[in-house]
Amino acid sequence: SPEEVRAAGKAYRVYASQGPRDQDGDYLVDHSVLIYLLGPDGLFLDFYGRGKSAQDIARSVRRHMDTYRPLPDPGDGQ
Repeated sequence: SPEEVRAAGKAYRVYASQGPRDQDGDYLVDHSVLIYLLGPDGLFLDFYGRGKSAQDIARSVRRHMDTYRPLPDPGDGQ
């Protein structure tokens, strides 16, 4: 829903602003330009802005993959 999208944007500190509509009702959206890395459990791990190269991002993703440890399963008694 639109409310859920706004809540997710706020949680991730995403900037978004709708521009004025033209005569056809179309508009542009100004927004943050970031890539978010989430783990398999859906938790935030890292983010990358325009200043990161493809090599920087690949290195970071590989590091996160190599060091990832799943959260304990609450049902297994640990």
